[in-house]
Amino acid sequence: MLLKGRSWIWILPVLLLWEGIFRLNLFSPLVFPSPGQVFLRLWQDLLSGELPRGILFSLSIILISLIPAAILGFLMAFLSLRYRWVDSLSGKLSALAHPLPGIALLPLFIIWTGLGFHTLVLIVIHSVIWPFYINVRSGFREIPPLWIEVGRNNGFSRSREFFHIYLPASLPSVLAGLKIGWARSWRAVISAEMIFGTIGTGGGLGWFIYNKRIFMDTPGMIGGLLVLMLIGLLVEYGLFRPWEDRVQIRWGRGHVRT
Repeated sequence: MLLKGRSWIWILPVLLLWEGIFRLNLFSPLVFPSPGQVFLRLWQDLLSGELPRGILFSLSIILISLIPAAILGFLMAFLSLRYRWVDSLSGKLSALAHPLPGIALLPLFIIWTGLGFHTLVLIVIHSVIWPFYINVRSGFREIPPLWIEVGRNNGFSRSREFFHIYLPASLPSVLAGLKIGWARSWRAVISAEMIFGTIGTGGGLGWFIYNKRIFMDTPGMIGGLLVLMLIGLLVEYGLFRPWEDRVQIRWGRGHVRT
């Protein structure tokens, strides 16, 4: 559960400290609103539909981009396992492209392909494919050679060897790659939306936050930032953490966390 355990008791002291600083009038309410003002504006933006539309727009870009990026990254790792020249080429490409932020490629993508929904998709694919490939490749290479030998001694074909040894044993690394890919894609989408705003009639959560800054709607801007963090927590504790615990228990690599 997202709010399970004692790790969340810090929320109340933070809110009290926030309210206390506001009441001391050390800063203008325009730049430092109270928690009540922030949550009221957040509620208004939710009811108006502006915030839900932004959230759905950003998440739709990630969903559309994450799946093909993961497939391409997995295919690269699989081919690297089979062919040395693919491994050499993919390793060099990942060494060059992995440290490059997706947002740095935005001007180039705009020049090459124009401005549109596809531009964000390309940025997310770039942000996901390299960390996912690196993690899956590492997972394949960390499999004990003894397991492979046992499979071959039992007459496993290459396909059976892959589906019964390589794929199950690499699941922790696949999960780690997806987790890193999700985090990088989320940052890339929000950053790109803040730079060029809306696409056609649509705008995501990044544009929502940036637009609030333009109109000096600080409570709305902070509310958007809180939603941004909440979505990250929901994905981490609602999706990745339970899956990670099951994989760790299955392979004897850990225990369930609370």
